[in-house]
Amino acid sequence: MRDNRNRSTATPAFSGPLAALAAIVAWAAALPSASAQDSRPIVPGAPVAATLSPGASHVYTMELGEEIFVYGETDQAALDVVVTVLDPNGGALGRFDSQATGADPFVFETEAAGTYTIEVSAYVEDAAEEDGEGEETGEPGDEAAGEGGAYEIAVLVAEPVAADPEARVGQMVRPYDGRDRPGGIVAVVQDGEPVFVRTFGMANLTHGVPWERGTISNIGSVTKQFTAMGLLLLQADGKLSIDDDIREHIPELPDFGTPVTLRHFLNHTSGYREIYNLLPLTGYNGEDAFAREKAIQVVQRQPDLQAHPNTEWNYNNTGFILLSLVVERVSGRSFADYMRERVFEPLGMNDTRVKMVQGELIPGSAQGYVSDKSSRFRTTRDLASSAGAGGIYTTVHDLIRWMRNYRDATLGGEEAVRAMATPAVLESGDSTGYGLGLGVGRLGGRALYAHTGGDVAHRAYLGYFPELDDGVAVMSNHASFDLGMGARIARLFFADDLEDDEDEAVAAEGDGSMSQERMEAVAGRWVLDVQGMSLDVEITTEDGQLFFQAAGQPRTPVQTSSDSTAAIPAAQASFVFHFEPDGTTTSATFRQGAEMEMRRSERKAMTAEEMDAYVGRYYSEELETFYEVRLESDGLVMHHLDRSPMPLAHRRDDEFSTEFTFLATIAFQRVGNGRVTGFLASNGRTKGVWFRRLQ
Repeated sequence: MRDNRNRSTATPAFSGPLAALAAIVAWAAALPSASAQDSRPIVPGAPVAATLSPGASHVYTMELGEEIFVYGETDQAALDVVVTVLDPNGGALGRFDSQATGADPFVFETEAAGTYTIEVSAYVEDAAEEDGEGEETGEPGDEAAGEGGAYEIAVLVAEPVAADPEARVGQMVRPYDGRDRPGGIVAVVQDGEPVFVRTFGMANLTHGVPWERGTISNIGSVTKQFTAMGLLLLQADGKLSIDDDIREHIPELPDFGTPVTLRHFLNHTSGYREIYNLLPLTGYNGEDAFAREKAIQVVQRQPDLQAHPNTEWNYNNTGFILLSLVVERVSGRSFADYMRERVFEPLGMNDTRVKMVQGELIPGSAQGYVSDKSSRFRTTRDLASSAGAGGIYTTVHDLIRWMRNYRDATLGGEEAVRAMATPAVLESGDSTGYGLGLGVGRLGGRALYAHTGGDVAHRAYLGYFPELDDGVAVMSNHASFDLGMGARIARLFFADDLEDDEDEAVAAEGDGSMSQERMEAVAGRWVLDVQGMSLDVEITTEDGQLFFQAAGQPRTPVQTSSDSTAAIPAAQASFVFHFEPDGTTTSATFRQGAEMEMRRSERKAMTAEEMDAYVGRYYSEELETFYEVRLESDGLVMHHLDRSPMPLAHRRDDEFSTEFTFLATIAFQRVGNGRVTGFLASNGRTKGVWFRRLQ
């Protein structure tokens, strides 16, 4: 079974406020499978050890009252399992699979009293499917589908949902609380002052050090707003302008025929490749070391911009690493020294620093952890050379001091704060919802400055309501920590000042249900494009019901609302299908917090001769990297010296995908006679890297 499926060990990239919205997978849920054994009751505090037979699932039931908080765990020492929870009516409450090894939590709340169902099944990789004539499509193999093994399940807590916000937070952080797991800290600020601080779990498992109020931790991309302030201070000094072409300060960068300014980097509209998505194509893993100057080399080898500046918002760490080098060249000081002297110390942030070297000792800091099969957790190193894009270590109390500067403008003045909090507007006239290193949006009818952050294992959230002078800060050293908690905590504590947002995600454009003819028209394979990544999904119809299924995941019931609209309420997601006059549809709009496009995937069974056209060795001059495509018993498989074999799944025409997050889309290219000459590889925020066919 492939290791990269584990969310905590996949090659990481700094997270932003508009993180890739493939979260539909995390919320997907399925009805109990036909192979499920007879259900059995499960009692809080009484663990159950069981062994799954190949292809089977186990079903447990609980009699619960209304508004009950339930927390449990599965022990995945021998088998990676998926937990699906259904309400008394068979509706999906959630699907839980945050990590592939160790203790995996499941949490849900009841609304009505009744019998709740907990189904446990083995995780299944994307299986080889068949077309209508029974021929294999050449998709990834079904190795995991037949696996069985031992596991343990326990419901640890079943208690009334807490009405008090502080107690409610205690329930929310329960999966990360205990002396046997990494944890974190939550701080709530009202009128600029902390009114609630809660620590949980361990800062260091090796030495048994719990999280404390003064624990220092990596805040990942929350760093970007500090980098922006550092540049604005240099602008106020007259030493640069954020509208300078980057080549004025780093002249060795290539001329792409149009100015790429510091502002373009600060608001993620530069068109540069994303370094933490690009390097994995070479075999790089998130904990590998490299120098910050690597960012210059990456851009020097980029043949052209991915998009003209200010025409596309594409979250980008390359630019922020380059900005840290600009600060050094302009100020004549190291980035760490400059930030300490000009940004941190003036605000009294005396426990804050920039980590410049991977492995640098930071006293009092939380060690980052990811799950591990042999010992439950293992320590990790931070991303290399992240200064500028990430790398700040701080405390929640220093973050509160930073929040106050949005109110007082002690540092930088009102002009700098206003510049940071003004969303960029693309040439199309569309707002990006992102200022200078800072997400700018709304929650509950109120303006919200917010950013999330993630390194290999550390996680962080910082949200501030300028109209209320209220905010939330969250930090964790647990790779599977749920950063969506930040906004939920804000709603708990600031409920009196926040409105109920209109749920646009599930608002139906119409009233009624979809006809059987229309359901059959939308059924089939689709590709969901998410910020440069492509997610394979399938829509099926059965007994008058539509179902949604992402690659390798159980299928989820879809509620139709008109002849062209449908929704998945549990995921706060909706679809609008765009029909042609003849009743067919090849495109749709998917909404889950933001709009994304879906397109029809025209997969077909491929003959050995057709697949053989792609076989060969491919080389990228940009990356100095080889890939080899081979035809094997299960279909086309891509090989790389530093990676596990990667089965290719056919999408349409010459486009394929892999189930590996670092190599999402492969688009083969042909010449006039039909011969394949190479392929364009795309990985999230990095798009269209050319690999030339050598043979």
